[in-house]
Amino acid sequence: MRAFTAIVKQTVRSAVRSHVFHVLGVLILLAVFLLPVTVSGDGTAAGQLQIAITYSLGVVVALISTTTLWLSCALLSREVETYSLHLVTTKPCPRWLIWVGKWFGVFLMHTIILLISAAIILALVIWRTRREDFPPAEVQRLHSEVMVGRRAFQPEQPPFSQMADDEYKRRLPELDKAHDPKTVRNEILRQLVASSGEVAPGGQRFWEFRNVRVSDPQEPLFIRYRFYSGSTTPSDQKEVPGIWLLRDPKSADQERFYPATENEKALGGAFHELRADPAFVGEDDRLVVGYANPPAETGAWGALKPMPVIFQIADGPAILVRVTGFAANYARSLLLAVFQIGFLAALGCMVGAAFSTPVAAFVAISYLIIGMAVRAAVEAPLRDDFGNFQYKGKLEMVTHRLAQVVSAAVVSVDEMNTTGDLARGRLIEWRRIGGDLLWLIVVRAGLIAALGMWVLTRRELGTVIRR
Repeated sequence: MRAFTAIVKQTVRSAVRSHVFHVLGVLILLAVFLLPVTVSGDGTAAGQLQIAITYSLGVVVALISTTTLWLSCALLSREVETYSLHLVTTKPCPRWLIWVGKWFGVFLMHTIILLISAAIILALVIWRTRREDFPPAEVQRLHSEVMVGRRAFQPEQPPFSQMADDEYKRRLPELDKAHDPKTVRNEILRQLVASSGEVAPGGQRFWEFRNVRVSDPQEPLFIRYRFYSGSTTPSDQKEVPGIWLLRDPKSADQERFYPATENEKALGGAFHELRADPAFVGEDDRLVVGYANPPAETGAWGALKPMPVIFQIADGPAILVRVTGFAANYARSLLLAVFQIGFLAALGCMVGAAFSTPVAAFVAISYLIIGMAVRAAVEAPLRDDFGNFQYKGKLEMVTHRLAQVVSAAVVSVDEMNTTGDLARGRLIEWRRIGGDLLWLIVVRAGLIAALGMWVLTRRELGTVIRR
């Protein structure tokens, strides 16, 4: 432990003396103290907090990640080039311990900087939000929609694939013998999905949600939705009336619904959130939500012509349930940022053990760029309404499958970015944290660390010649 502690201390001292660390340190200080109190949102309390968190925390994490990668690349390779490591290896200290000490020194220093910076950002953001004189309604929306960690529940979907197969078999005697079965079935599937989301004037549509667990019965649920009025063309959207319904779980009559709204008007093409009573969640954790499009003769449409309302599968509705507070969700976000620092430190120390500083930085940056490019390639093909990829040809399919294979070996730092979820009040799930801990730290960073220790152990330090 004495040798390990000495290596860690020496690593921190060397990092603090680095000019690059000084420059990036100044930028981090500016981002920590200036961004939370200068950036402005849309004038609302929720918008101001979202913008401040997204920009300030995102910039700080990016800067700390940059210093982590650079210093981990430079410290070890520089000690090899200046013959400092030659003196250390003459002592009874294995090279793998030297590598671990270097990695831990860089990781520990930047983790402490991250936690202190994040604490200051949180305090400044909350202070600025409380200092502003926002209306009570905006403050309530801030605490119920943004400063929370909410889990989203998606509705059960009809068995569209089976329905398309059945409809295709029913139409088969009427179809031309030369038809393409795949094309016809896909068209039937598209029609079924489109018709299921359309609610004509005077019609209703219902969604069933399962496993909706409510930890606090005093906390309201939220129905998040987006529909389109008349058509899905963004420029043709209008404000239309509608009534949201909730089924009474205690009633023996399964068709008994209570209105959650009374002809509430909402603009098509935009996302909306509606408060709902958690008492409508049954003992079996089921919730049934409905939407009624008013008939033309009710007068709810006024001067507006009655039109169908279209719900797309990707747009909900979804049920949002509060699981934790903002501070706990903020801490979960920082935990993923710590994982990112640990991985980048391992990557930099690995290439720093093998190459000179410029080459090590080039290899590390190239690895991250490949990771981002591969991730973009994985998400590039179009998806259908069920999330399945649709390929334009065999070449695109082969390329996509190759990108999926490569993505298992490389890492994109975008995967660990949670500032967007944090600013929108989305819960950062423990299973996501556990998955990143397993696959990013234990598996990928573990393999990189093992490779770095092996490279440093096998490297012939005597062949290094300083020019």
